Amino acid sequence: MNIVFVVLGLVILLTLTLKKWNVAIAALVSVVFIIACSGLPIMKTLTNAYLLGFTNFLKGTWLMLLLGAVLSKIIDITGAARSISNLIIGALGIKRAIPAVIIAGALLTYGGVQAMVACFALYPITLAIFRKANLPRYLIPAVIGAGIFTWVNMLPGNPAIVNIIPSQYLGTTPMAAPALGIIAAAIAFTLTIIYFSYQVRKAKKLGIGFEADEDTEKVLAQSDELIKNGNLPNPWLSLVPLISIAVTLNVFKADIAIALFVGILLCVIFFWKNLHGIREAASDAANEAAKIAILSSAIVGIGSVIQATPGFKQTIKVVIESGKSGANPLLIFTIATAILCGLCASAMGGLSTTLAALAKPFMQMGVNAAVLHRIGVIASTSLDSLPHSGGIVAVLTIANVSYKDGYKHLFMVTVVITLFVALLSTLIAPLLYSV
Repeated sequence: MNIVFVVLGLVILLTLTLKKWNVAIAALVSVVFIIACSGLPIMKTLTNAYLLGFTNFLKGTWLMLLLGAVLSKIIDITGAARSISNLIIGALGIKRAIPAVIIAGALLTYGGVQAMVACFALYPITLAIFRKANLPRYLIPAVIGAGIFTWVNMLPGNPAIVNIIPSQYLGTTPMAAPALGIIAAAIAFTLTIIYFSYQVRKAKKLGIGFEADEDTEKVLAQSDELIKNGNLPNPWLSLVPLISIAVTLNVFKADIAIALFVGILLCVIFFWKNLHGIREAASDAANEAAKIAILSSAIVGIGSVIQATPGFKQTIKVVIESGKSGANPLLIFTIATAILCGLCASAMGGLSTTLAALAKPFMQMGVNAAVLHRIGVIASTSLDSLPHSGGIVAVLTIANVSYKDGYKHLFMVTVVITLFVALLSTLIAPLLYSV
């Protein structure tokens, strides 16, 4: 029953954030509730498990977030984002604005660009596209999330860490069970487009279109002026800094910080004549990165506390016993992975935990390792996007959209649709492979 307190703690977190409480305060209230109800020492757990999770996340992401914010700001104020958005709209048409953004995000992610960096790179482009298409801003986080958190991670060959981890436990490759991954990704993509089409029609009936705050209008006005004066950068040249990040990561195997620095340097070289107010822009980027880093760390720390609770340990025990009970192994593995990813607020953490517990016994039972690999990856894209996910906080903060306005759409495309596809995949797999 201890797991009930964990669930209630997450409900508290979501309730407070929906009521527009500061995310850091909501996280602290939630984590204290979970600690107290789980019978753990409050101060010791806060200063150890919670702050350890907090600082580990901050340590691992700060430089990436800072450089990502600077890159985003530069491609925004120089007009490169507007130029790219015009290219996308010109090629695919205004009616395909949302699929265009989702595919752009998927290309960045499949190219090896880390999800939070992709958020920064996509936001100014998406903002310009949404204004031109007169689409509601509250959909931006979900559209970006659909491009980088969901269907693309199901595809075989994806360099994301969740597609690499299973190989360590199963002896498979990132291309494991390719047909299953492609079918699952196609279903997830299709359902996502259907959902957004419905939301856009609903918004139009209600007369809801694009609305921008003062800061957004200021940035958009800058690119409007560049268009007026004929100084908008060449669209293909504007893509080069973003492409360079993927190339630096995959071809030269450089650290993400180096890749981002290369992208920033190319932006400065290519768009120098449009680069005005650099000191102010850099300051704004640093402030934004700091805000995202602190809020995301505050949320991620909850996952560390959850893993220290008796409820988490009980859940793992139940998962292991269920896996060895003789029930459908693919279904058990899917549910176990989804639940543990949700509790950890991490696809990587939840999938690693499930594989460590179930990979060996399931393989001894004769379960197809390649199918297990792909099922695990697909399942890991679902409950990892609950409200205490660092990626969810980041995309909402970058887009300057509240939990109340943006999370329900994120929940539909990153949790509901992906969980449905994960469960459906357990039925499709036996039709494609010997399991």
